[in-house]
Amino acid sequence: MNAVEEKTLRVLVREAIKHRMAFHQQQPNEEDQLRQIIRHLITEVDADTEPAPYESTALNALADAFNQILPVIKSGLRKLKKPEERKSYRAHILQKFDSIFANFEGLDQKDKVGEGPVNEQEDEVTIKIDNRPDDAMVVPDIEKDRFEPDQGPDDPDEKDVQDLAIGTEDPTGARFAFSTINNSNIEKLLNDKRKLLDSPEYRQEFKEYALYNIDLWLLTYEKELADELGTEPAFTETIMPKPADAEVTGGAEEFETSPDLEDDIEDEVEEDEGAAIDLPSIAEFE
Repeated sequence: MNAVEEKTLRVLVREAIKHRMAFHQQQPNEEDQLRQIIRHLITEVDADTEPAPYESTALNALADAFNQILPVIKSGLRKLKKPEERKSYRAHILQKFDSIFANFEGLDQKDKVGEGPVNEQEDEVTIKIDNRPDDAMVVPDIEKDRFEPDQGPDDPDEKDVQDLAIGTEDPTGARFAFSTINNSNIEKLLNDKRKLLDSPEYRQEFKEYALYNIDLWLLTYEKELADELGTEPAFTETIMPKPADAEVTGGAEEFETSPDLEDDIEDEVEEDEGAAIDLPSIAEFE
């Protein structure tokens, strides 16, 4: 029993004791009625602690993944004190999530291409023999490193900065975003849950809702942090448009972007080559 259940039960017991003392001289049938009321209330408390699943299998899978993903995303945002850093962090988190799903879909296509027997072929094997007799320079093992080709940066964060960084955004926020995802198990969590969804429709829904919900939760965390700091939020509108038939309810309604604003955002992104972000159709939890 958790703290909320225990507190509720204590209140119910106190009320029962009061009623029992007030009606102790009355007929037994009234006492039975009181017991029935208390049992009914306790049953309602137990029912509220078991959240109802979503109407979609894809959303239920995503909710499981978000239990571990959201604390990591929130922690990364709260480490940044400057509004421009948090704004950049949000933009690059969305960019990175979009890149992750693009990689998933690329692997899906690669698997399909390799399914048929026509595409099966032997890989060409090239054997290179070092230090052939006609080489002018003899290279001992201790000096081979200086002749190795440059492989580029090994740090995945640095590679993301080169490949995905948005030129118009703060570089510190970008590095925090890439580090937050690359040094966590977020990509693996998404991949593991996505693999459970065999149909293309489920996988598309999983992607769309994941992208939009990350946007919504970042807005929520930014508002909380701005309130704590006594400043204006660094961002207040969603970048990602919600999918057809999705409804924004509860506290997230204040962050919903109007259709006209969504069009303006897409136009601005397309015009700025340095900030080019592919904006897919996305959605959010109801």
